Amino acid sequence: MNRQLLSSTHRLWRVGLALLIVTGLWAIGNQTAVQGAEAAWNATYWNNTRLEGDPVLQRTEAAIDYDWGDGAPHELVNDDNFSARWTRWIYFEGGTYRFTATMDDGMRVWVDNNLLIDAWWDSQVRSISRDIYLTPGEHQVRVEYYEAGGKAVARLSWVRVDAIPGPVTNWRGEYFNNRSLSGSPVLVRDDLNIDFNWGVGSPAPGTVNSDQFSVRWTRNLPLNAGRYRFSVTSDDGARLWVNNQLIIDAWYDRATETSSAEVNVPGGNIPIKLEYYENQGHAEVRLNWVQVSSVPAPTPTPAPPAVGSPTALVVAGALNLRTGPGIGYERITAVPYGTQVTLTGYRNAAANWVQVQLADGRQGWMHVNYLRTTYPIASLAVIDEPTAPGGTTTQTATVVNANYLNVRSGPGVSYNVVIVIARGNVVELAGFRNANATWVKIRLANGVEGWVNARYLQSSYPFSNLTVSN
Repeated sequence: MNRQLLSSTHRLWRVGLALLIVTGLWAIGNQTAVQGAEAAWNATYWNNTRLEGDPVLQRTEAAIDYDWGDGAPHELVNDDNFSARWTRWIYFEGGTYRFTATMDDGMRVWVDNNLLIDAWWDSQVRSISRDIYLTPGEHQVRVEYYEAGGKAVARLSWVRVDAIPGPVTNWRGEYFNNRSLSGSPVLVRDDLNIDFNWGVGSPAPGTVNSDQFSVRWTRNLPLNAGRYRFSVTSDDGARLWVNNQLIIDAWYDRATETSSAEVNVPGGNIPIKLEYYENQGHAEVRLNWVQVSSVPAPTPTPAPPAVGSPTALVVAGALNLRTGPGIGYERITAVPYGTQVTLTGYRNAAANWVQVQLADGRQGWMHVNYLRTTYPIASLAVIDEPTAPGGTTTQTATVVNANYLNVRSGPGVSYNVVIVIARGNVVELAGFRNANATWVKIRLANGVEGWVNARYLQSSYPFSNLTVSN
């Protein structure tokens, strides 16, 4: 009996010892993970603006929150012409964080060796904010700063923006794990700007897909009355509404491309909505706008087409409707294959662009090579051709001496064929030639650019006047 009791006691002791060891190892491992974060910044100062040579001061600092005025950080540091570097490991819960740097003069901020804020130039006091998604755990933050002269200010702060209660104050971003913005969003957050280049990654790893996702951004934007040009750069599709009017419709797969449109706004808080989807590969989207006039341009309502007005059929995959007769003009929208448009009765002098009207009343210009119609284009009235953007008229050429002409990626037959065009096509000269003017760069109505042998083009513009390309 005593032997059995001793054996049981010994067995329990061994089990308890094993549990104690496992618990201790877990505690040590957990403690190590938490202790990876540092309670203070490691600060280093130099008496030059380049962070070079031997530092004059090294110390720990609780926060980067300084306004030294005309003074110095320390008696060993210059009043002017000094620089500093702060480094620290910080624990973050998973989410989107907004870092704000305030500086006079220059500052830059890295998170995990990724440059997040770059403001490395002389200036007065200013603040710059950038958003970044961080996975749960420790992340290294590095801050560099220099002071050139005068006042000296250096501050860094951050706040989590996808977990802030209350109303969204910037762009309300709704993220979906599909391309159609359907169902409930998997993430809703306050995005400071629509200025993203995710590469092949995700807007929020672990929450939003890297591919096959979509986003809707909405905001009431305070604008003065006038005419504005909005530009959307995206890979893949995007569409933009301004004051509840669809002005950019590029809802199709595409490599990084910029679409622009102009619109009049009455002034006040104007509702803006941008929708975006990513299919696969690279993901990028940006929104920019600029006021082009304080007086809205006249936007007369297009007259309804008369009964029996001639029509044309779009025979390109996505044909651009533009504000003028040339690809240098702003794109209004992309019209899908098979759409019927109404000819308004006008063409340009070269008869290679015609003015059309869509079913929704919008008017614009399309290239005739991508339209099919039985109506003779030459019989349309010639409208006074406006000056192309930039103050110059686009030069054109016609394909001759070949039934089909290869458009190549460079000036020579060793380059890949980009597209093949037929005899009679009118193309725009993109402004470049090779050294002996035997190859010229052209641009098609759908925006495709490439090089062709000059012997197969006929133009009133001397190819020797084009710029020699390297």
